[in-house]
Amino acid sequence: MFPPTRVQAISRVVLKIFHLILVAFSLRSSRLPRLVLWLRFLGWLTWYIFMWTQSVIYAQTIDCPLDCSLRHMLTFFQTVSHAFIVVTSFLDGFRIQQDQLNEAIAFEDSDPWLASTVLAMLVPILGVEYLVCSNAPEYAFRIRVYHLKTLPSFLALQMQIISFILEVMKVNIKVRQTKLQLQILARELSCRWPQSKQKPQFFDQQIHRVKDLKRRYNDLHYMFVRINGCFGGSLLTIIIVYFALFVSNSYWLFVDIRTRPWRIYAIWLNLGFIFNVALQMAAACWHCQQSYNLGRQIGCLISKLVKPQGSKRYNDLVSEFSLQTLHQRFVVTAKDFFSLNLHLLSSMFAAVVTYLVILIQFMFAERSSKRSSG
Repeated sequence: MFPPTRVQAISRVVLKIFHLILVAFSLRSSRLPRLVLWLRFLGWLTWYIFMWTQSVIYAQTIDCPLDCSLRHMLTFFQTVSHAFIVVTSFLDGFRIQQDQLNEAIAFEDSDPWLASTVLAMLVPILGVEYLVCSNAPEYAFRIRVYHLKTLPSFLALQMQIISFILEVMKVNIKVRQTKLQLQILARELSCRWPQSKQKPQFFDQQIHRVKDLKRRYNDLHYMFVRINGCFGGSLLTIIIVYFALFVSNSYWLFVDIRTRPWRIYAIWLNLGFIFNVALQMAAACWHCQQSYNLGRQIGCLISKLVKPQGSKRYNDLVSEFSLQTLHQRFVVTAKDFFSLNLHLLSSMFAAVVTYLVILIQFMFAERSSKRSSG
């Protein structure tokens, strides 16, 4: 083994630090003592009980307009989603034999592409939080309380989806390697020189290579099954939260643009939240779409392995491999409710526009009722 380069060493440090962040937010429980698991779980439980109790008491003491209702809804969605992940991680920590995926396989690597992805997604998140903190005196008290209560959960949900993206990227690298090996084999078999390659004995000698590729494809499919099992529930809750965040921040951006004089810090803040949500959702759906496309491309390449000159044993194995790719697709789902792909992304944006129009209509109706009562 060659010693790692400076870039690989830096990449490994970045991924390790990100893994520690996941552990701090109770998104990972690998190799932690049970006492630490209990203390971490009880700490988050105490925080959420205090926050939910305070929110209920505060909601009963004030008249809550549309803006206030949206903030209470987002607070509930974000905190409950993070609490669900905390409970899941806590239970996973007590399993005797932990799944390899729960050990965060991406963070054992030193791939610069993974590390650069982490940094590229963390920079906008830190930028938005800087805007929140630097302009805190300009906000109303209820808005400051909202950001304070949702900050840990919102950061945790973003860290979780970034870790999901890294896991899919890691598996996609292996899928591309398998596709390259399949292309090399298909190219060799399509070559007509020398003439010995056209004999059945030559194709029988390639059976072990086809079996190896078939076994690798099965292992890759199992990796996607494990990703679905580990991230399926959290993905379902995160996508619901992100949809609500996108709609609410788009509505607040519309309100801030209509307000005179403009509050530039509020406009930039809402744009930052929208950009982060859109970036993370787009990255997740794009990489999942790449997984599906690579699997289909592998299935198309297998047809090039069929040779009339080959023996029945060889062609039966290739046919079996082709059927395997039809039944074992590289699909990432959120607990089988829906698949993550570019179609989901377009559907979400279309639904955002619909709900945004509904919120704007409620806003005008609320203002009209206030004017009539005044």
